[in-house]
This record gives sequence, structure tokens and C-alpha cells, in this order.
Amino acid sequence: MRITNQMLAKSAAKSGISLQGTSLLNILNHKSSSGLLGSIGNNTSTSASKILKKSNYSKLEDLSENLNKYASKLTDSAKDSIYDKAKEGGNTKDILSDISKMVEGYNATMKQLKITGGTMNEFYRQQLKEISTGSKEALKGIGITQEKDGSLAVNEKTLQNADADALKKALGSESGFVSKLSFISNRINQNASVNVMSASSRYTSNGSAYMGSFEESKYNFWG
Repeated sequence: MRITNQMLAKSAAKSGISLQGTSLLNILNHKSSSGLLGSIGNNTSTSASKILKKSNYSKLEDLSENLNKYASKLTDSAKDSIYDKAKEGGNTKDILSDISKMVEGYNATMKQLKITGGTMNEFYRQQLKEISTGSKEALKGIGITQEKDGSLAVNEKTLQNADADALKKALGSESGFVSKLSFISNRINQNASVNVMSASSRYTSNGSAYMGSFEESKYNFWG
């Protein structure tokens, strides 16, 4: 089954993510295919490399799950959102704690995506960078800026001085930042989980399990 622009657009639109900046079609239909066939045909992989692959994907699975956890906590879709509670109580302590953990998780996930390598991981890394770039001004208003490598930096003084309304404007549904972050981190987690299973399979060396995990991972993006 060949991937089409319509299939990608329909899925990405669910979370407001634009795919124009990164050619996923090129990645999935061309680069990944050749890389996959090359991997299947290569019988020189060692037990050590499989262990390392599994370890990297296990770390990525845990990190992306943690990132999704804090991104989800910062959404304002609930009736009594974290922002409403902060405004009512006049204390943003809980929000600031979750923001710090989200930023820490974002940076750790970005780093692990690069360490783990692979076409899909590079795609997801670029998507995380684009999400942050798209909300650059809103994030800057509460003290969060993007570094050249895509990581996020926090100006603690500016963040501490931001009130509940400013935090909600930057991170809530108006900006769409955390909802997009939650969507992508969930896809990263699913892809990592599939690859952990693939690395553990005794069939990986002849390609059958790897092909199956690749197909599942590929369609998980818009599933």
C-alpha cells in the first residue's frame, strides 16, 4: 500500500500538525524503503548491536511516554483545567512544575531520537522542532525559547512571573502547542514500542519480524 498526501493530511489535521515542512512521503516511500531492504539483507548484525538498539528504543519509549504525560497534563480541555484551578487559587506552582518537567522531557526525547537514529526518528525529531518553532512567540512570552539544535531553554524569572492567563495562552488550546506535542510524543512512543519488540524477536535476522514492525510503526503515525 503506497502512502498518499491525502492519507497524511487527514491524520495530521486531527491535531493541527502541518506536514509541509518535512516530506514524510519521501521518507516513507523512498528513503525508508531502501534503508529497510538494506537492513534485511545485511546478516552481519551482532548480538551487541541488537542489544544496543533495544536499549536505545527502550529509553526512547520511556522518555516519550513521560513527555506525553506532562504535555497532556498541560492541556486545557478539561472542565476544571490546571489553569482554571491556578487562577482560582492564585497559585501557579503546579503548572510551573509540570512545565519544567515537560521541557526536560522534550529535550531528553529530542536527544534520544538523535542517538537512536533511523529515518522515522529523524522525522519525529524534525516534527518536534517545527511544533516549537510554530509557537515561538507564544512560548517566548512565558520565558521558553528554542535553541539552534531544537532544544528548549527556560528563563526561570520570566516563567515565574507569568500568570495563569499567560500560561494558558501560550500552552492551552489557543496555541495548540501541547496538543501537538502530545500527538507526536504518542507516535514516538508507539514507534519505539514496536522497535523494542522487533529487537527482541528471534526473527529479526531474516527480516520477517522487522518488516512487520516497520509496517505497524509506519501506519501508527496516522492511525
